[in-house]
Formats: sequence, C-alpha cells, structure tokens
Amino acid sequence: MTWIETRRIPVLLAAATLIPIGALSWLGMRTLQQDRELERQRRRERLEVAAGRLALDVERRLQNVEEQLANGAGIHFLPTGLESSKDLPILYQPVELSTAQSVATPILAAAEVEEFQRRDLTAAAATYRRLAASNNPAVRAAALVGLGRVLRQGGDHQGALQVYADLEQLGPVFVAGQPAGLVGRQGRCKVLEEVGDVERLRREVADLARVLNSGTWPIDRATFDLYRDMLQRWNGPAPSSEAIARTEAALELWSAWRRGDLVPRGRRFLQQEAGSVLALWLGGPEHPTVWLATAAELEASWRSLWEARGLAVWLSDTAGQSVFGVPRPGGVSLTPGDTRLPFILSASSLATPDEDSDRMRRAILISGLLAAFLLMLAAAYGLYRATTRELVLARQQSDFVSAVSHEFRTPLTSMRHLTELLVSRSITSEERKVYYYELLAHETERLHRMVESLLSFGRIDVGAYAWRLEPADVSQLLCDIVDEFRHESLAKDRQVLCEIEEGLPPIRADREALSRALWNLLENAGKYSEPGCPIRVFARREGEWVVVGVGDKGGGIPPGEQKKIFQKFVRGADAKRAGVRGVGIGLALVKRIVEAHGGTVQLQSEPGRGSTFTIVLPAQATDPGLPATVVRKLQPEARSLEPEA
Repeated sequence: MTWIETRRIPVLLAAATLIPIGALSWLGMRTLQQDRELERQRRRERLEVAAGRLALDVERRLQNVEEQLANGAGIHFLPTGLESSKDLPILYQPVELSTAQSVATPILAAAEVEEFQRRDLTAAAATYRRLAASNNPAVRAAALVGLGRVLRQGGDHQGALQVYADLEQLGPVFVAGQPAGLVGRQGRCKVLEEVGDVERLRREVADLARVLNSGTWPIDRATFDLYRDMLQRWNGPAPSSEAIARTEAALELWSAWRRGDLVPRGRRFLQQEAGSVLALWLGGPEHPTVWLATAAELEASWRSLWEARGLAVWLSDTAGQSVFGVPRPGGVSLTPGDTRLPFILSASSLATPDEDSDRMRRAILISGLLAAFLLMLAAAYGLYRATTRELVLARQQSDFVSAVSHEFRTPLTSMRHLTELLVSRSITSEERKVYYYELLAHETERLHRMVESLLSFGRIDVGAYAWRLEPADVSQLLCDIVDEFRHESLAKDRQVLCEIEEGLPPIRADREALSRALWNLLENAGKYSEPGCPIRVFARREGEWVVVGVGDKGGGIPPGEQKKIFQKFVRGADAKRAGVRGVGIGLALVKRIVEAHGGTVQLQSEPGRGSTFTIVLPAQATDPGLPATVVRKLQPEARSLEPEA
C-alpha cells in the first residue's frame, strides 16, 4: 500500500462516521431549538409579570421611607452644616469648623509664656493645672491639652495619660477646632506610642477609630483626613467605603441645596468615588430631610423581595452604570418611565423545578447524541489505529526481511566465493588453503550466530524458549565473550578493555542466552563507533546486584530514541542514514533475555559522546566478607570510557 493510499484511510473513516453523526445531530438540534423557543417565550412572559410585581414592592418600600422623612427622620440640612441621625451618621461636615468654634483666651497666655518662652515646664504645668479646674469647659479643655503636652515633654507619661482621659470626658467641647473627645484619645495614642506599649496602643487606636467612624461629633473634612492618616499610621481600621460614599452624597446634595438647585422632593442615584448612593429627600427649600442608602445596603434590604419571586436582579442608574448585581442573559429591563423608580431594574429568572426538568430532558437527549458520536468516533479511531498499526508492522517486517536478506547475503557471498576457489583447485598453496578454510569457518560461524539469534528471538517473543538457568561465573563468562569478540573484524585496530571486579558472586543464568545478549552489545558498540575507538566492558557488584556494562565512544543516541530502540524492528535514524548494517532485533533480544533473568537494561547516552548499556542482574548469593573492589585490567593501557563531564 502506498503512502497516498495510507493517507486516504482516515479521510474515508471520517466520511463514513461524521456524515451520519452530523445529520443525526442536525435533526436533534432542530427539535431542541423549537422546544427551546417555545419555552423561552413562556418564560419571558412569566418573567415580565414577576419583574413588574417586584417593581411595585420596591416602590412601596420607598414610599415608606418618604413617610418617615415626613415625620422628621433622616439627615437634616442646616445653613451651618448637616445634622445626622444615629442610623445615618455623617463623618464630616461641609463647612470649616476650625475657626468658628476655636477657643482663645488671655487666661492661657501666662502658662504658654512659661512653657514656650521660659522653658519652665514645672511652672507651666502648675498654671495649666490651676486653669484645668475652671468651670468654663472651653478653658478647661484648652488647659488640659497644654498640661498633657507639658507632662509628655517632662517624661511623666502616666500623668499625661490621666490628663488625656479627663480631656476625653469633655466630649463635644471644641479645643483648637476639634472635639475634646477626639483630642484626648489622640493624645493617649501618642503617649502609648512613645512608651512602646503596643497592646494598649492597639486598644486605644480601635476606640479612636470607632468614635471617628461613627460621626459622633461634627468635624470638618480636613480634621477627618488628619485623623484618618493617624489611624493609618497606627494600623487602625479605616472608615468603611459605604460611610464615606454616604457622607460625600450628603455633601453634594447640601451644596446643591445651598445653591438653590435642589427640587423640593426627589429621588436620585448619586455616583461617588467610594460607590453609588440612593438619595430620597423631602421638605422644600427651608429645611430638607434626606435619606441615604448605599448600594450594599439596598441589596441587603431588598434581596428578600426578588428572592421570594425566584429572580436575580441587576440595578443600574439612568446612565447605565451598574449599582449592584450582574446582568444575565434572558432578562427583562424596566426603565424609570415604566416604574417611576430612579433606576433601571433588570430581572432574570432563577432555575425552577419545571425548568430543571426541561433542562434535564434536553441534557439527556444531548448526552445520548454525544455518546453515540463519541462511540462512533472511538470505533473509527480504533479502526484507524489498528489499520495504521498493521501498516507500520507490515512496513517494519518488510524492512526486517530486506535487512535480514542483506545480512545473509554478505556471509553467503563470501562463503560461495571461497567454496568456488577451493572446488576449482586453483589454490595450490597449503598455507592459502588453511587461510581460506579459516575464513570459511568464520563466515559459517557468523551466519550460524545470525540464524540462532533470529530463531531465539522468535521463540522468546512467543514465549516458547526453554530457559536453562544455572549458576554461572560472571567473570569467566564475560572474559570468554570478550576474548572471542577480539578476533572479530569489528575489533580490529581498537582496544577492547575489560574491567572486572574480583570476588563477584555467581548468578543464575542461561549461559547461551546471556552470552548472546552480551555479544549483541559488543557488536553494536563496534558497529556504531568509528574504527579505532576503544570499547569498554566492565562488571562490578552493587549491593545484591551484579552490574555488567558495555560502553563506546560512538555517535550516541538522541533522547527521543532511547526508549524506542528496545522495540523490535526499530533502528535509530542516524544508523539508517549512515548505512550501518542491522535488522533491528538486537536490543529487543537483549531486553527480553535480561528481563527473563530478573534484571533490567539501562542506557546512558549523549549524542556525540558515546553510549553505555548496563545489564543489572540479581546475585545468586551474597558474601559480607568480600574484599574491597579490585579492578582487573586485561590490557595495561586500559582507561575509562565514561562520558567526560
């Protein structure tokens, strides 16, 4: 079969399997599509009704909020700033408070002179203590600030902590434009930082963050940023993005009210850097009252409404910017014109038992079609694999027959030529006759060895080989094989080095089979290395194993071929290109023989630096009293052939 005919096989198999599968799949998908369209239409009608009812539920919630605003609940707008409620805290005010509510009195001048000009901390502390007993909260707060500062400079940290604790008790009293409660807590944190009391500092910082982030006392934006930076330096908790978004939205509405741009009644989504905020307000231009809710608060408050109807909701403002949720395919969208809500409400249906049943029915049908497709595809692939495997095997066997014919032709040609010379009686010299007889015997032995290898491989491959395992001396076996190989033409003009460790234990081996395996390794080392390159043979003991190896300095074996060459009829690409003789069963025969002896074959090879094949066999017995390793070199000039590092 030609290469082009081989390429036609997968095309024909694909045509025979994919065309029926495609037709069946098309008919099935058409049926599914029609069923899906009808179901989609019914589902959309149900979804539109559910979304309309959900919009009515949300509208009722907003109306309840507006009724609460009419009763005075919410955030109140004042000309001087914002009046927040406990439920809707405001973190900072839209106006500057540092100058409007600061305290400056000549009473503190004497203490400040003692502290800053005369540097008399004792006198300054005494003056501050006397002023701290004043009935005026502002004077008392300012005196306590100065006293705490002086005590810190003098190293009285415990006294400073107590002074700042007294300052905390004054709470909303402003000192230096800040509430005394915040200044006192700030002072305690600084003292604890100076003394290195990490645990108490952590508690004080948490308390300061709680007070700051709750909007307990009115402060301006600059003061809030100052304290937030302090908390960040002390690794305190940062204010929530929701509280900041709510505060920024309140400031934006307050500014619009002060400009006269705020309508008497309204609903609006305000997009802030920290997030989206829904604002509802009532009260006209005099004293508006505002309700604010962040996107997360809205989602948490309204989630039960759409979950009860089996819906998933995506909310976006009128500009299309997402508030919460994610858009899902197959949903319906209701605009403010449809619902009078200040946002776009998009709803999609969650899975219901009926839809699950429809989906399961379709899934079963699709699974059946897919199973049939996969089954036919697997059958086609299996047929293709089997066909290609047979083609590859046929090609390998053809190559094997060609290689065997070539291998047999060489010795047979020599034997025929020598026989013709001897029969013709043209050779009269007895010395030449003896030489020719030796050549004829050598070629006969070579041909016999090839035939025996092929027969042995055939019997071993089908499991019909009769193994004769008996105790064997590795040293003697290896020496005999090496001595015999030195008389081969492959060993001409090259060193065959043999290094055998003394005292090797015996092994159980089939002498003939193991000798054939070692001979194949020696023959390969000679064929795949340049003439004159040495061959190294070694044997040593490693624990309970006897290791026998053959190494050469040939071209080496690429990593991608090192496992394949142990398969039958497989030869390396470099060997084929170089025209090296071989039939592709030598290493496969070695592997099967060694495995039959309970051992393994290992290969270490690097292209351009040679190869080393190692046979690892179990020792028959161990002797703990063996002498140290002694290497016997059968040739004085022996040297290691291991690849250089």
